[in-house]
Amino acid sequence: MSFYIAGTGSALPGKVVSNEDLTAFLDTSDEWIYTRTGIRRRRVLTDETLNGLAVLSAQRALEDAGVQGKDVDLILCATMRGDTVTPSLACAVAEAIGSRAPALDVNAACVGVLYCMEIADSFIAAGKAETVLIVSAEAMSKLLDWTDRSTCVLFGDGSGALVLKKGAGRLAGVLSTDPDTHVIRMPNYEGLNSPYNQSAREPLSMHMDGGEVYKFAVNAMGRNIEEVCRLAGIAPAEVDWYLPHQANIRIIDASLRKFRIRKEKVLTNIAEYGNMSATSVSVLLDEYARRGTFKKGDRLLFVAFGAGLTSGAVLVEWGRG
Repeated sequence: MSFYIAGTGSALPGKVVSNEDLTAFLDTSDEWIYTRTGIRRRRVLTDETLNGLAVLSAQRALEDAGVQGKDVDLILCATMRGDTVTPSLACAVAEAIGSRAPALDVNAACVGVLYCMEIADSFIAAGKAETVLIVSAEAMSKLLDWTDRSTCVLFGDGSGALVLKKGAGRLAGVLSTDPDTHVIRMPNYEGLNSPYNQSAREPLSMHMDGGEVYKFAVNAMGRNIEEVCRLAGIAPAEVDWYLPHQANIRIIDASLRKFRIRKEKVLTNIAEYGNMSATSVSVLLDEYARRGTFKKGDRLLFVAFGAGLTSGAVLVEWGRG
């Protein structure tokens, strides 16, 4: 016995930044960005806090699932960096929803939600939890070099959440890491307050080798799709809906091309939100769930890759309690 998805929620900043808006301070164009990435717009934080978005998406998921905060047995937050180093973002969510459940953050970059789903599976299978709240929240706009058009045009901010309850909806899951700390890198500001610190300070901004990321992403996503389907005893063509990480439309197309998946099965919202790191798949799920896209018994395949280099896939059956 594992889990099923009982509810979803999301919350996005109010500020919409179009590709045209970026031309005010970058040597770029809407055509240049869109043809290379599939992105038209993204949301960015202004006066909102990441904690605020995380709490709102959690509350919406709990309401959708018909669950109160006090009934949650475990809270997992997928994020690269919350508003504070400590307490964790998960603790901030717990405080806001009135939960005393164990709460912790998980940093697996863009694959964070999938890592959280598999951790939740282990807790539920071990009998340590029956209801798990997963929240993803990323403030990518605060972590970028806004003079670097190769990276800053890719990302957006947002939060998503899902409630998992004990059930038989999870069909299979795979996680992996191909350790590489250079291809995608974002350092911390460490030692600023220490009079003894002698280490060199790296700029706090995203570094990414686009060519290497592309090769890894296409191979890893394809490999994980094959493996998770093999474990579930189905063919990739039998999956009803693919929910891939929204990094780049070219990566999505290339990673699925070998399986000859019909395009209408592949869900995307990258044009509107860009790459929201761990948040991408949870916002994608909530958006299409609230449209009534999924029917009971549909097979949903989540697949993602991220810094680390992490990757994974989780296959679930919708509506199977």
